Amino acid sequence: MNLREKVRLIIYRFRERGLEIFLIPDEDQWLIPEGPDAQHKAEVLMQQDKLIALDPVSKADGETEQAWAVEGDWHDIPSLKAMLYEDAVALSEKLSEMEQGTFVAIKEAFKKVMPHQYKLLKELKEVLVDRNLTRNI
Repeated sequence: MNLREKVRLIIYRFRERGLEIFLIPDEDQWLIPEGPDAQHKAEVLMQQDKLIALDPVSKADGETEQAWAVEGDWHDIPSLKAMLYEDAVALSEKLSEMEQGTFVAIKEAFKKVMPHQYKLLKELKEVLVDRNLTRNI
C-alpha cells in the first residue's frame, strides 16, 4: 500500500441531536480524519452497505480529495481500525490526533470543516436522507 494514497474517513452517527460527524482538532481548525486508501479492505464494507463512497471534491489548489463515510464510533469499527493500524509506525501520530477528536452535530460540522469538505458532508447528508426515506417506505 502506498501511504501517499489517502482518503478522508467521515465517521458519522445518529444521536439525540441528530446526525453527528467526527472531527479532529488541528491548530485553529477542525478536520475530517484521513487514512490510507485501503480499497481491498473497503470493498467488504461497501458490499455490506456499511461504507459510502462519496464523489471526489476539488480543493482550492486544484488537487482532488476522495472520502468514504462509515457509521459508528471509530473505536467500535474493527475494519476502520485495521485500515488505520496498517502501518502503525507511520500512522501513530494520526491515531493520537484521533484520540483528541469529537463528534459534533452536522450543522456545526458544516461550519468547522474546510470549504471543499463541506461538499462531502452535504453529499453524505443527502445519501443518508435518501436511505432513510427508502427504509421508511
